[in-house]
Amino acid sequence: MKFQNETELLEYTSNIKGKTFKEIDSKNLLDNSSLTTRKGLLGQVVETGFYNYPLNNDSRADFEELGIELKVTGYVKNKNGSLRAKERLSLSMINFNEIVNETFESSHVLGKCKKMLIIWYEYNSKKEAKDFLITDYQLYDMTKDFEILNNDFEIIKAKVLEGKAHELSEGDTSYLGACTKSNTSANRTTQPFSDILPKPRAYSLKNAYMTGILREHINPTTLFDFKPKQTEFKTVMEYVENKLKPYFGKTQAEIYEEITNTKIEGNMPKNIGKMISDRIIGKDGELPEKNELFRKTSYFIKNISLNKNGTPKERLSFRNLRHDEFNVTWDESEWKQFFEEQTFIIICYKIESDEKNGYRKLHSVKKISFTGEELDLFEKTFNQIKVAINKKDNTLLPVSSNGFKDYELQLAPKGDKGANAYETFFESNVTKTCFMINKKLIKEKLEN
Repeated sequence: MKFQNETELLEYTSNIKGKTFKEIDSKNLLDNSSLTTRKGLLGQVVETGFYNYPLNNDSRADFEELGIELKVTGYVKNKNGSLRAKERLSLSMINFNEIVNETFESSHVLGKCKKMLIIWYEYNSKKEAKDFLITDYQLYDMTKDFEILNNDFEIIKAKVLEGKAHELSEGDTSYLGACTKSNTSANRTTQPFSDILPKPRAYSLKNAYMTGILREHINPTTLFDFKPKQTEFKTVMEYVENKLKPYFGKTQAEIYEEITNTKIEGNMPKNIGKMISDRIIGKDGELPEKNELFRKTSYFIKNISLNKNGTPKERLSFRNLRHDEFNVTWDESEWKQFFEEQTFIIICYKIESDEKNGYRKLHSVKKISFTGEELDLFEKTFNQIKVAINKKDNTLLPVSSNGFKDYELQLAPKGDKGANAYETFFESNVTKTCFMINKKLIKEKLEN
């Protein structure tokens, strides 16, 4: 089916709203395959059953005459009613031996990053794929994001040029990710400037980016009732560094007094680092107003103190864990996606001798991300918690006292000391525990 212009395409596409996949599956593709064994199956159903295109592996844009790529992807509804993309959107494989001679403009990925016609369906784990409801569609012009996408491409390319394709992580970039793309973790490919065989990777539009696109479309006027301030920043790291630049070398107390014009009376607040970053950088809920980058990026900003030798004073901790997060495999889990895609920005205060909290100096800002090999190590911890939950045995939890002190990702109490976090682990869905990354790994990542 050929379309003369965008208007004709969109008018035809409007008829897909309200349909399930079984209603348009004229080739009966869903009868003989599943989403787990055949990636892109729902896209093929839409291509063949709705647009009447033959099945093909053509690398050109789906609506070539219009320069538009068709994408079919799902969203899920959060408990608070908000919507988020179910997953990242895979584009095309990265050829590590070719990317070193490419520019963003000449790369194959650009053909997938001009205009996208996105067909949105609501994902429901309790339903079969054929019963997923197609609720909306949108034509998204990605040219407005090209500056950041180009910067992401150059970050990926730079790592390959350094012979570090095996160290690539989706957390390296803002919108355009380099996601692992293989059936097993043992799959490997080649890279031009190293003998180390990296995992195959594909260009992808990260989950947070797709969520931002979705939310802008669903509620364009009330979701953000302000106009985001545009700046020159292409990464969260650039933004944070720029904001903190005037305060390097100053103590926490000096910075706080300077930005608030008040002196700290009484005891020094334990969370003075966060109080400072919330003021200078902005709280999470405020950041989308400060820069559009934060509307489509996954980021995690943390303040830590470093001893003289660069070792973190404490492990890097995250939110409380829930039992229901372990009802899925690691590959399907929110935690794998979190550690894969998140941009981790670490604000470092230095302890020169034995300075107490409040008198440590702002030393540096570091960005860290996790390699495929490190994610494999994290998977061991995730799976060990699944074992403990299935057997309802807290002696199997991956904590230091149970013999898991060398794990890179550890289970630890969250909250007040002595809260019996492990003894009460099975009492409710939300536990008194959290994931923590050990000091040794964080030191290595900061020194990289």
